[in-house]
Amino acid sequence: MSDYKYSDASDELLADEFQSYKPVSPSATLALLTSIAAVIAAITVADVGWAFLAVPVVGLLLGQRAIGSIKKYDMAGKPAARAALVLSALSLVGGSAYYVYYLKTVVPPGYQVVEYKVLNDSMPESPGPELKAIDGQKIYIKGYVYPTEEMSRSKNGVTSFVLCRDNGTCCFGGQPKLKDMVSVKLKNPLKLHYTSSEHGVGGTFRVAAEQGEGKLGTIVYHIDDADVLH
Repeated sequence: MSDYKYSDASDELLADEFQSYKPVSPSATLALLTSIAAVIAAITVADVGWAFLAVPVVGLLLGQRAIGSIKKYDMAGKPAARAALVLSALSLVGGSAYYVYYLKTVVPPGYQVVEYKVLNDSMPESPGPELKAIDGQKIYIKGYVYPTEEMSRSKNGVTSFVLCRDNGTCCFGGQPKLKDMVSVKLKNPLKLHYTSSEHGVGGTFRVAAEQGEGKLGTIVYHIDDADVLH
């Protein structure tokens, strides 16, 4: 008789737990993960540019959707959804503010920030509208210096070099893609002291097929009289 009562009480407890259980909203989990990605995008905004905005915006939309589904279907995950909204909003505002500050302080007046996407989306032999718009204009672009024998020999720095999009290609000596290379000629008295870190360069942009140094082959993107070097 006592065993029966114990079993009955256990069943009641299990029934109560089952009734109180709420499944976690998948939208809340996805929103939280996206908001974390938004924070990372905001931190690296100087490298990715305004494209970073897509991540926090998606995070906000997913967070709002998660809140709606939680209310509609009585699901768990509201704290995660709210955290996603807060993180996405902070990333959106903070990343935008920092990038505006970056453009005003790091990039000199009169220079247009250009990302490698613009160079990659156009055919050098038949430049598109975006590429034509910056041909002959002062631009600012960031990249990694391709190491050459001249850099290993020079102790006082070099006045010309090739800027690449990918630091992996540079570090391991691989052949960069045609549209990932920019030949840079510094304006006197600027000189580059080679490091494997990312560099920012500003000067007059030019599109022309010319032979690059060593085994790099043809280079079509150039920055002449570069007077900005970070």
